[in-house]
Amino acid sequence: MKSIKIGVSELVRFIYASGDLESKNKAKEAMKIGQQLHLERQLIYGSADRKEVSVHIEHNVDDYAFFLYGRIDGVLDGDPLTLEEIKSTETALELIDETTYPAHLMQVKVYGHMYAKAHNLKGLNLSLCYIHHPSKKTKEIEKYYPASQLEKAFTKTLKAYIEWLDIYQEHQRKRNTSIEGLTFPHEAFREGQHPFMGAIYQTLIKEDILYATAPTGIGKTVAALYAALKTIKDDREKIFYLTAKNAAKSVAIKTVQDLKAKGLKIKALTLNSKDNMCLREEVDCDPEICPFAKGFYNRLNKALQDIFVHDDVFDIHLIKDYATYHDICPHEFALEIALYADIIICDYNYVFDPRIRLMRFFEENDYRPKLLVDEAHNLVDRSRSMYSAALSYQDAKTFRDETDTMKARFKEPLKKLIASMDSLIATSEVGKTRLFVDEILPESFMNTLNRLLAVLDEFMQTNKKHPKRKTVREFYFLLLQFSRISEFFDTPFRFMIEADADDYHFNILCFDASKEILKTIEDNGSGAVFFSATLKPTSYFAALLTKLKGKSHEIPSPFDPKRLGLFIDVSTSTKYHDRKNSVPRIIDSIYALLESKQGNYIVYFPSYAYMNLVLDQFDGSDYGVLVQKRGMSLFERQSMLDDFQENRPSSKVLFSVLGGSFSEGIDLIGEALSGVMIVGVALPAFNKLNELMRAYYDAEGYDGFHYAYTYPGMNKVIQAVGRVIRSEQDIGVAILLDQRYERDVYRHLFPLHWQHAEWLEEEDFLQGYLKQFWQEKMK
Repeated sequence: MKSIKIGVSELVRFIYASGDLESKNKAKEAMKIGQQLHLERQLIYGSADRKEVSVHIEHNVDDYAFFLYGRIDGVLDGDPLTLEEIKSTETALELIDETTYPAHLMQVKVYGHMYAKAHNLKGLNLSLCYIHHPSKKTKEIEKYYPASQLEKAFTKTLKAYIEWLDIYQEHQRKRNTSIEGLTFPHEAFREGQHPFMGAIYQTLIKEDILYATAPTGIGKTVAALYAALKTIKDDREKIFYLTAKNAAKSVAIKTVQDLKAKGLKIKALTLNSKDNMCLREEVDCDPEICPFAKGFYNRLNKALQDIFVHDDVFDIHLIKDYATYHDICPHEFALEIALYADIIICDYNYVFDPRIRLMRFFEENDYRPKLLVDEAHNLVDRSRSMYSAALSYQDAKTFRDETDTMKARFKEPLKKLIASMDSLIATSEVGKTRLFVDEILPESFMNTLNRLLAVLDEFMQTNKKHPKRKTVREFYFLLLQFSRISEFFDTPFRFMIEADADDYHFNILCFDASKEILKTIEDNGSGAVFFSATLKPTSYFAALLTKLKGKSHEIPSPFDPKRLGLFIDVSTSTKYHDRKNSVPRIIDSIYALLESKQGNYIVYFPSYAYMNLVLDQFDGSDYGVLVQKRGMSLFERQSMLDDFQENRPSSKVLFSVLGGSFSEGIDLIGEALSGVMIVGVALPAFNKLNELMRAYYDAEGYDGFHYAYTYPGMNKVIQAVGRVIRSEQDIGVAILLDQRYERDVYRHLFPLHWQHAEWLEEEDFLQGYLKQFWQEKMK
C-alpha cells in the first residue's frame, strides 16, 4: 500500500474549493484577521469547552493507507457534543448558508467523522461559525449528524481524492523508477563535474548548505539537477532551481529535456511574473474586474488534471494556452501546478522575497524544497533589495493632486501622511544636510502610513469600477510594500531620508538579509546549494547570505587554462584622480587588441564617465565601434549583440560598463568573442549608501571596505572575463589594467585557472604578447 499523509484542510480544499481568486495580499491580511477573530471567539468558550483539539485517523482505501490530521477549532461541551469550525468572512452573513462554501462544510464533517470514530460516538452536532469582518457579527449554522452519515461524507471525499491521487501517484511511481535508473545524459563527465555532483548530493541528503565555486563550462546546471534528483525520496520534496536570468531558465529547461530523453519521467514548471503571464492588458486580480479570477476555483481542478495528464514541461506559453482554454488566471494556475511539479524553475524572489515568495512552500511546512541557487553571486544585492523599500514625498503629493476632486475617506489620512513627511523633513534638517540616516524607524510615521493603507484597502474593496481605481491601486501597493518591509526592521536596517533637486526620498535600507535568508532555508528548506563561477571569498557570501553557515567547494576549470591568454597590466593607475593620465595606455591597449587578431572585443569600464573620457580620444574609424548607453531596453541590447556578431572585414569593439547586461549572462561562443579588456577593479561608486554599508560591516566585525567595495567589484571582473571561454573549443584573451591587481587581496581572489597570467609593467608592450599568443594558438 502507498502511505498518504495529508491534512484535512488540504484534502477538502483540493476537492471542494470553489469561488473567486483572491490576491495574495488580501489572502495574507485575511489570514491575520481570521486568526485574531478565532482567538476572540474562543475566549467566550466555557470552562468545559476545548479549543484547537488535534485529531488524526488512519484509514485504508483501495491501495492507499491514509493518515489524515487536523485541528478542530472548538469541541463544545453538551449532550451531544458540538464541533465548531470558525471562519472569517467579508460576505454578508445573510447570503451564507451551509451550501455557500462546500469546503467549509466538508471540513467540519470530516472532523466530525474523525472525532466520532475516535470516541465511539453515535453522532454529534456540527457548527460552522461565520464571523463577519469588520462588523464582527456572527452566524452559526448548526446541525446534528449521525455517525453513519459522517462516515459516508468521509468516504465520498476520499474516493473523490483518489481519482486524482491515482493519476498523481502513477506519475510518482514512474518518476521514482526513472530516477533510480537514470544515467547521466552525456557520454562522459567533464573535469570537476563528478566531485561537484558528489558535493551537491551529500549537501541535500544532509539538508545542509553548500557554496560551490564552479567555473563556466563545467556543466553546472545538468550536474546540479542530476545530483538533486538522485536525492528525492517522496512527493513532498521539490527541487527549486533559482536563477535571476531568463537565459538560465532556458538552459535549465533544456537540461530537463535532455534528462527526459534519457528516460526521466518528470513534471517541471517555469514560473514567470504576473505581469508577463496576465491575459489582460492591465493587471487587476479583483474578481469583479478580471473574468479569469471570477470563479477561478470552480474551474481549477479540470484545468489541473488536463495539463498534468497531457504534458510534462510547463512553460509560460503552455500554461497560458491551457489557462485560456479553461478561463482561469495563468499566474495563479502556475502556482497551483507548482504543488504537483517535481522541479520548479523560477526567480530568487519566489523563495526569498517576503512580499512575493510562495506561501505554501516557504511559510508553511507541507513541503521540503531543495534549493539550487544558480549565479548565486547575484543574490547578495538582490537579497538586500528584497528587504528594502522606498517612498518619495512626490509620490504622496502626486497621488493627492490626482485624487483631489474625489470624495473619499482616504483624503484625511493622506493629508496626515504628507504632514508626517513634512515634519520628518523639517526635524531631520535633510533640506540642509541632503541626507538623514537613523537606526530607528519612526513609529508615528509608520502608524500614519498604516492607517492610510487600511482606508485605501477599504476603498479598493468597495469601488470596483471607479475611474480612479488604477491610480489608487498603484499608490496602495507602494505603501503596502513599504509597510511589509517595515515589519522586518532590525539591526541591519536603516531609515533614510535623502534630498535631491526636487524631491525627498524615504527609504528602508537593508544592508544584510542573511538572517531572513537563513531562516527561510532552515525553517522550510531541505538543503541549499549556492553555485557560481564567482563565489570568492566564500566567507563574504556565506556571511551575507547564511550568517556564515555552510561548507565550501571549489572546482578547477575543465578547460585548458592556457586557451585563455590572461594579461595583467599593472603599469597604470585607474583611480579617479589618475584617470586622465591613464587614457593613452588604455587606448594603446585597445588598438593592440584590435590589431593582434581580427575579431570581436569588449572593453569594460567602471563608469560611463570614464568610458566617454576614452571614447573622446579614441579613433575608431578603421573598426566597428558599438557603445552601450544608459537604460537600454531588452530589444536595444539584443539588437546591439546581433550587430556585434555580424561578420565584417575588420575588428569590432563594444564599449561597455562593468556589472551591466553585457558583462554577465551573455554567451558569445567561438568567433563571436575573441577577447575582453577590463579597465580598473570595478569598485562600486564611493557614495553615501556604500559608505553607510561600509560602516555597518565594520561595526559587525568584517572588513567594511572589502565587503562594500573590493569583493563586489572583483566579482564583476571575474564575470566579465568569464565571457571569453564558454566551451572547450573557445580561445581568447583578457586584459586587466590597473596597478591594484598587484595587491595580495586581489591575487587571493583570482580563480584557480588564472594562475598562468602574465604580468605587464610600464615598459612591456601588450601587442607583442598578444601576437605571440595568437600565433601559438592558431597553429
